[in-house]
Order: sequence, then C-alpha cells, then structure tokens
Amino acid sequence: MSLLTIYHQIPKRYILSILGFFGMLTASILRSNLSIAIVAMTTPTLEKSSINTTTILAADYNWSSTTQGYILSSFFYSYCAFQIPAGFLATIFGGRILFGGSIGLCALLTLLTPVCARSGPGTLIYLRILEGLCSSCVYPSLYAVWSKWAPKNNKSALVTVSFSGAYFGTFIIMLLGGVIAADWSWEWIFYLSGISALVWAVVWFPATIESPATRQNILVEEVLYIEEGMGKTISQKDAVPWKDILTSLPVWSITAAQFGTNWAIYAIFSELPTFLVESLDFPVDTAGLLAALPWLLLAISVYLTGIISDKLVEKYHTLYVRKLIMAISFTLIASSFLLITLLDASNRVLIVMGVIIVMGACGPAWASSGVNQLDIAGRYVAVLMGISNSIGSTPGFLAPMITGYIVENPHLKREWNIIFIISIVICVLALGCYLCCAAGELQAWALNNNDEYEPMLDYPISSRDISERSFE
Repeated sequence: MSLLTIYHQIPKRYILSILGFFGMLTASILRSNLSIAIVAMTTPTLEKSSINTTTILAADYNWSSTTQGYILSSFFYSYCAFQIPAGFLATIFGGRILFGGSIGLCALLTLLTPVCARSGPGTLIYLRILEGLCSSCVYPSLYAVWSKWAPKNNKSALVTVSFSGAYFGTFIIMLLGGVIAADWSWEWIFYLSGISALVWAVVWFPATIESPATRQNILVEEVLYIEEGMGKTISQKDAVPWKDILTSLPVWSITAAQFGTNWAIYAIFSELPTFLVESLDFPVDTAGLLAALPWLLLAISVYLTGIISDKLVEKYHTLYVRKLIMAISFTLIASSFLLITLLDASNRVLIVMGVIIVMGACGPAWASSGVNQLDIAGRYVAVLMGISNSIGSTPGFLAPMITGYIVENPHLKREWNIIFIISIVICVLALGCYLCCAAGELQAWALNNNDEYEPMLDYPISSRDISERSFE
C-alpha cells in the first residue's frame, strides 16, 4: 500500500484538525513574538572580552515604557475592531481561504518587522495594526471551516485539538524566544516565525478543501458520517440574521464566558513575569520558565476537555455538559485567585501553583464556550465568533492597562491583590451569566426552512453502497 493510498484513507476531518492546530500555533507565535522580542530590543547587553573584561552594550532602541505600551497594544486595536467583519466574510466566502490567507499575509508582514523597527516606533505601530487586521480573520474563519466539517459526536475533540495550537504557540515563543534573541539576535525571532508560518500556508491550501460537499479526494463514508452528524437543520442562507443574533441571550452568555476566560488568561499572561520577579523575587530566567509552563498546561487541558466532552455528550444533554464543565472551570479559577490573594509573598511555591491552576482551568472554560458556539450557531458561527471574540479579546489591552493604573509599586503584593479580587468578581459574573442564559441546541435563527436543505451527496446511499465505494 503506497503512502498516497494511506493518506487518502485518513479521514479528512482529522487532517484538517492537525493542520488547524499548526495554523493556530503559527498564528499565536506571530501575535506574541513582539512581546518577547521587545525585551531584547530595549535592554542593554553585557559582552565579555577575551581578557575577562565586560562591556555594556547600549540597547538597540531606547523606547520609554509608554512607547512600548503603545507598540504592544496596537495589535489589539485592529484585531478587536475587525472581528465582526471577519466573521461576516468567513460566513459568505468560506473559511478555508480566509484562514490560510490571513496567516500567510501576517507572516509576510512579520518579516518586515526589523525594517519597520529601524524606521521608528510609528512605523512599527502601523505594521502591528496591519498584523492585527490580518489576524482578526483567524478565529472566525477556522470556526467557519468547522461549521461544515464537525459532526456532533466528533465536534469537541476536532475543534479543541485545532484551537489548542494557539496555546502551544504561546508556550513555544515564551520558552524559546529569549534563547533565540540571546544566541542569534532579536531579528531572528521574526524571521523564524514568519518563515514557519509561510511554510504552513504552502501546505494548508493544497491539503484542504472548503467543504465535504465538494467530494474531492474524500471517502463517501466520511461524507455520509459528517452529513448525519451535522443534521438537516442548519441554515445555508447567506443573509446573516443580525437582529436575531444580537438579541439572543445564549450569544451573550458565550460572550460573557469568553470575556471572563480571557480576562483570567491575559491578567496572568501580561503581568506574570513582572509579578514573579518584582513581588515574589524570582530570578529573571526562572521567571521566564515559570511564565511559559502554564501555557503548556492550558493547551493540554483544552485538548483533554474536548475528548471528555465528546464522551459525555454521548450520554448526557449537550447543555448539561457545557454548563458542568464551565461551572467546574470558573470555580477552580476563582478559588485559585482567592488562594493567591490570601497567601503572603513568602509562600512563593503555593502562589505559583495557584497561578498554574488558574491557567489550566481556563482550558476547559474556553473549550466549553468555544464549542458551544458551534452548538447554537451552525452556519453563522463565524459571525458569532466575531462578536464574542471582539468583546472577549478586550482584556488583551484592558488587563495591562488596569494593572498599570492600580499597581504603582510592583514590589507590594497587596497592590497585586486588588487585581486578583477584580478577577474573582469577573469570573463569578461570567459564570452566573452563562449558567442562566446558555443554550445547547441550534437556535431558531440558525435553522433552515423546510425546503432549504440540500444533502452533501446528490445520490442516495445505502449501507451496502458504503462498503463498495471508495472516494471520488
């Protein structure tokens, strides 16, 4: 049996999930690389000579903390603002081309980062705004892909595997970015991330198809399995029911849950290294490793939650499973923030354990709310993702902004405690909103008319036919 034959026998939804994983991994690295590189760009370095003398080399850029804040936050302005238009485009034109094209274009822009940095902070800010614009299409477009490929019994695992790549990407760049900058130069952080994303894009386009309905190199058995798992109720209309979506309580419950999850993630991500070094007195290199490890646990927990959710959905109602996982997750997050708040700075090990639990518990919360969007929105999931991610991503710049205003002296843990208490309140409110308003089935605005449904296959199939057909 040739490798090509083996490749054709692999279910295309699994190939799509693996390629989606690496796509999200590279997209996350493209988004986060500057957060790591800017430390090397603005920090003086020590150079030892052969005669055991040390020379202090000036930093490449003498940007103030305010300027650095503008540079780092500029990505999120366009990223948040264009989520909804990106969701609309993915719904109308399909997610495959938009997903691969947005990552590929962002990779090309990333390769220009060293040149733009030398031109000045203004040019770099414009570049990051363009990168944020491109990256705004990533999440909605991949959701649009899964709206056509994820059958009910496979949905959670397929979706969470692909999206967990985003957290693995953050883990990789946090772990290796400093090493690349130290051993080579900070420019190579952008060169390597850009080139790797371009390589992925070259693989993505020929290896994927927009929908199983195209029947290109896909087994008939898989087409039938997906069709039966999707059901015959999903609307295929291009017109987006904006009013129904925007007035739907389940939509806003998902948005609230995503905001709460992202607040916990970004409150940890943006300020954890500073908290570990300044308040808990960890060495810088140790702080870097400790700041990276929670992202690995987060990625693993997202993946495992998808598998567990699929098993539970086979036995219990979908809404019960989503609410159960969400309740457990936010309870762990809030309890861990409370533990961190109550502990004295001398209890460094317990505080770090609390931080790791917070990040790990965010995985099931994201997996539950993320997959729930496919449960209720069907074809319009990209639009829903655009709405929820537009609001849900605002902690990306709100968390560091509020932290900078409240924590005037980063050495005082009591000032950090205010941030942790705010996080507890946000998590409790998000959980309450989700438990009260969430839904587990397709909403009325996502259902089709009686005469709208068109099967993926244009000929009837019997169980005997299935065993005899291969792929077309």
